[in-house]
Amino acid sequence: MPNSSLQNTLVSNQVSGLHRYILDKLTDFITLVDANYLITESNRPADIILGGGFPIKGSPCFEKYRGRDGVCEDCPLAETMQSGEITPVEYYDSRFEAYFEERLYPISGENGQAGGFVLVGRNVTRTREMSDKSVQNKKLAALGQISSGVAHDFNNVLTGILGRLQLLKRLTTDTELLKNFAVMETAALDGAATVKRMQDFARVREGTDFESVDMQALLEEVVALTRPRWRDGSRIQGILIDVKLELPPDIYILGAAYDLRRAFTNLIFNAVDAMPDGGVITIQTEIKNNTLIVTVQDTGLGMTEETTERVFDPFFSTKGVKGTGLGLSEVYGVCKRHNGTISVTSAVGQGTTFTLTFPIAEKGISRPPVVHPVIKSHPSRILVIDDEKYVLDIIEEVLAEYDHQVVAFTSAQEALGELKKNPFDLVITDLGMPEMSGWEVARYVKLDFPDMPVVLLTGWALEMEMDAVRENGVDLVLQKPFSIEDLEHTVEVATQKK
Repeated sequence: MPNSSLQNTLVSNQVSGLHRYILDKLTDFITLVDANYLITESNRPADIILGGGFPIKGSPCFEKYRGRDGVCEDCPLAETMQSGEITPVEYYDSRFEAYFEERLYPISGENGQAGGFVLVGRNVTRTREMSDKSVQNKKLAALGQISSGVAHDFNNVLTGILGRLQLLKRLTTDTELLKNFAVMETAALDGAATVKRMQDFARVREGTDFESVDMQALLEEVVALTRPRWRDGSRIQGILIDVKLELPPDIYILGAAYDLRRAFTNLIFNAVDAMPDGGVITIQTEIKNNTLIVTVQDTGLGMTEETTERVFDPFFSTKGVKGTGLGLSEVYGVCKRHNGTISVTSAVGQGTTFTLTFPIAEKGISRPPVVHPVIKSHPSRILVIDDEKYVLDIIEEVLAEYDHQVVAFTSAQEALGELKKNPFDLVITDLGMPEMSGWEVARYVKLDFPDMPVVLLTGWALEMEMDAVRENGVDLVLQKPFSIEDLEHTVEVATQKK
């Protein structure tokens, strides 16, 4: 049996006022339990979590902690006393639909016998979710990198397939063959569309194809997608955040739905972060002078005048290590790419309002197809570099039909050596090559031949403005997979520049 004086101490002693105050302010639930498994003391969180707000003092620990009628078979007290190690126990409690972690600290008398123990528990559901999310994010990031590389490889393959199909179509007038070639070409183009979706997943935005976007549907979708953050996440913290939508139907703008979703998601997340005690986010739209005006308003902490002036600056953040400072600068970039504007008004303690404007469009409008102007080209001598032989073969055969003379290399070093020995009118180089990248090739070419036009051929999706591309020695970019017409038009434009 345990030491009697120790037992009496556990039962009779009261926690001092200061200690009680400190214990009640902790988020962990803590109880003092005697050798008979009766709770002799409990802090306020323990009473709230395990007692539904009522004191649990005098109740058996196995009843309040596990909802059992007798001592737990897996009670870690004996093991802890024997090993001397405090081993955390984690379990799921269906009563609360939550995960808990407990640590049991034995209290021993002078003879070494256990006179009771201290039980410290905490809700670790949120911690587990964050850990799982972190692991998931790492997996998604790795998957994004893999998908980006796979997309590049598929673009190379599709370049060969589409190029060959288009060449074959030119070699026959047989209706049945042309029909089969058309089916094959459609399948290849569907594959190219799949690759574009993979590149989007990898967070590589390629192309600027716009289409009419239903803003009511898009904003409702954004609110639904962000609900786990503004509703569920806030409730876990014991606060209430509500989102109100005032969206008239049939409002369309010309844009990229993916970019717009990301922009409004950023605005909602910023509003949530600005309301640590809860509040309301109101999203409204209206039309004035053929312009869509969208306001995203929160009832949060607001910002100082200095912060408001810098809020769209890249890498500026008020969130410390929690923020990258890129969210609102990205929103600004999205508005600019959509020929729109964004402004902000805010005051400390009075919330923040972001106002975005976009030119409206009609339903069903999509970006008009690119029509290549007719440019009369002359036969040119072209140096082509690509580490994939079948891509070189396609380019060589296509350009030969237009009376161009093509000299092709799979080695960038050998190609640059040939350029120094013989004259050329144009250099076409792949971007991703093992011994030298296309950027390096372009810089070497411009170093010795400043007026030589350089076309960058790539299966990667570039997120660079053309000014930045030109600063790296590249005059034009041709995305894989390309059509015969795209290739010839690019050559025509490039040789006209010389």
